[in-house]
Amino acid sequence: MDFPAVLRKIKDYTKYKNARSVAVQLPEGMKRRISDITGEFNDKELIFIGDPFWGACDIPQNGNWDLLIQFGHSPIPNLGSFKNVIFEEIQEEMDFDVSFEKIPFNSLILTSNVTYSSQLPRIKEKLEGSGIKVELKKGDSRVFYPGQILGCNISTARGLEENVLFVGEGMFHPLGIALGLPDKRVLAFNPRTGEYIDMDKEKRKFLGQRYAAIDMASRAKKFGIIVSTKIGQTRYSLARVAFDLLQKAGKTPFMITLDLVRDEELLNFPADVYVNTACPRVTIEDYGTFSRPVITFYELQMALGLKDKSRYIFDEIVMTDEIGSTSFRKRD
Repeated sequence: MDFPAVLRKIKDYTKYKNARSVAVQLPEGMKRRISDITGEFNDKELIFIGDPFWGACDIPQNGNWDLLIQFGHSPIPNLGSFKNVIFEEIQEEMDFDVSFEKIPFNSLILTSNVTYSSQLPRIKEKLEGSGIKVELKKGDSRVFYPGQILGCNISTARGLEENVLFVGEGMFHPLGIALGLPDKRVLAFNPRTGEYIDMDKEKRKFLGQRYAAIDMASRAKKFGIIVSTKIGQTRYSLARVAFDLLQKAGKTPFMITLDLVRDEELLNFPADVYVNTACPRVTIEDYGTFSRPVITFYELQMALGLKDKSRYIFDEIVMTDEIGSTSFRKRD
């Protein structure tokens, strides 16, 4: 990635030229590039947002700035447009290329995160040239690119093919596919290390953890229902349904709104179990950081005997709504 060229491109945007004060959101690994940004954007008043953020679902709403530049993520189409936001994706080159000899499939659905989404058409052509049938498809209204997987949405991996290839770093995205589509075989390829990982073993290990949490929830009495205040994660309508289900089951539920969902924020609330309606990443990737069980809405239904435990349901976000309302969000 030629980061200085990315910064020069941003300076040509009308939104940038018209702004006096500019806020910047950087992924954790890019915060060391602040000096590059201050050097290039020296004609603006800059504010760097220090809090962690998780994507285009996480746009600060009340900042005192003219423009927000978010690095590393693509827009979420069904959230609508934001007049004062620039989403500057960071597309990376691959250190290792996909090798068809190591793909044990005759046909597959090709997926990635936003970082390598621009590489997918080329990978598709290469695999097809080797005789592998490849499906590269558009997801639902929350997804921007064909083949793109979000931490909260695996819609591009759905299809008739029985196999999925995920190209990207980390385990969270391919684990989501493996959990959400249990009838498919999922292979993850890391373009930084060249490693191929069959996600079946990772899925089995994770499901053991999840069913232990469901079991604890089935015996719990007090439930805290977590509702995110982040613009692309608010599912108040879902939280209200969870509240009603718990009341009907004779449990004691209450709602908690949070921006950043962490154990230290939850410790003082007297709950045996928390039901997470915010980002699914909280339940999956951050589960070990909590001192009490955190479950999804679908896991709650299993715990209450309302869903069959034999088939695990992965929590996905498709639409979001306003806190205090059941209407969907609408942007400019």
